[in-house]
Amino acid sequence: MSRENIILNTIFYILLTIFFIYIFVNEKKLIAKIGEKRRKLEDYLVDRFDLYETTKEKILRKVLKFVESIGTALILVLIIQKFYIGNFLVPTGSMIPTIVPRDRLFGNMVIYNFKAPKREDIVVFREPIENKVLYTKRLMGLPGEKIQIKNERLFVNGEKISDRKYLPLREIYDKEWIVPKKGDTITIVPGQNYNMMFKMKNLDIAKIQETLAKNTTYLSQLLPDIKFKVNGVETGMILDYIHDKEILKKLLAGESVTVVLDEDCYFMLGDNTQGSYDSRMWGFVKDSRIKGKAMVRFWPLNRIGLLK
Repeated sequence: MSRENIILNTIFYILLTIFFIYIFVNEKKLIAKIGEKRRKLEDYLVDRFDLYETTKEKILRKVLKFVESIGTALILVLIIQKFYIGNFLVPTGSMIPTIVPRDRLFGNMVIYNFKAPKREDIVVFREPIENKVLYTKRLMGLPGEKIQIKNERLFVNGEKISDRKYLPLREIYDKEWIVPKKGDTITIVPGQNYNMMFKMKNLDIAKIQETLAKNTTYLSQLLPDIKFKVNGVETGMILDYIHDKEILKKLLAGESVTVVLDEDCYFMLGDNTQGSYDSRMWGFVKDSRIKGKAMVRFWPLNRIGLLK
């Protein structure tokens, strides 16, 4: 959902909430109806395969009852986790000391459908590298701001905004980046010395994308000195464009690509400032990748509490 359609988002959540209230109020009736439908299916299958008064009949009825119970519960849980309260396991130490590996978190999946993320929010988003895993990082750069790590401190628009010590790792080292915002002109320029083999007509773009997804360091090998520019000024990467087959094909052929950014981007950093794989290495996170705000740690029990 997009915040540009707040009215539609509101209608959607009102209807979804009414749906859950209806289920809660009519729980017994609904369970009875579902059970009746299940028994009809059981009788049909028993009759169809002539299983009357056999061990197979008993097994079939038990299996269908189990599937009904688990299936119904699973569907409801998935809807709740996607649209209301997400349940996340943190596998790495990128947010130490705030969050440690194996912590389990509840995330607010509603809030960003109605308001934009703020600086210092702990955000859950789909990472732009493999485009598969959910990351949890702290949002530190907003659309349109100038970001720089200088003397191991984070500066935004020339002002120090955090006392955390950040190493100027790799891509952002000794640079100032502009966080792209919706409507900006993004130009992607491959280096002039790109490998001639990429001019081959039978180039397998899908395999190259798969290679890049596994390790973004290959990007500098496939496209030497690739540069991303926002309104003509060099900035960090927006890897979403590398996932676009046609754009990547042009880049590998040595062509520059210019697009108008269709949504805001954000700069994400881990609290484990010297051991976090974050926007310093792989660039910006598009707004559509953001799924929710990490709010509460509920596991382990001795560390239950709000996340700040």
